[in-house]
Amino acid sequence: MNWDTICSPLKNGGLEIINFHHESNAYLLKLAWNFAYSNRPWYFLLKVRVLKSKCEFRMVYRSLSLWPRIKQAYSSILDYTSWTVGTGSFINF
Repeated sequence: MNWDTICSPLKNGGLEIINFHHESNAYLLKLAWNFAYSNRPWYFLLKVRVLKSKCEFRMVYRSLSLWPRIKQAYSSILDYTSWTVGTGSFINF
């Protein structure tokens, strides 16, 4: 039985076990999204500490293996998101 089958729903013959690779990627993308767009104080502090510019990281992740993955997720967030400004007719206040 392969991992994809184990992670599939019971009705498809699987065991409904969480695919940790997908789960990890989802959390990294969420962290990167907050890193890119959040106004919370600790994200701001982190941005000041690790970013040279909006797209360039300082080399502060030498001893932490998670930083390269965060950097990759952050680049994905910047590459694949865009903002479209409309007329404002769908905004409810």
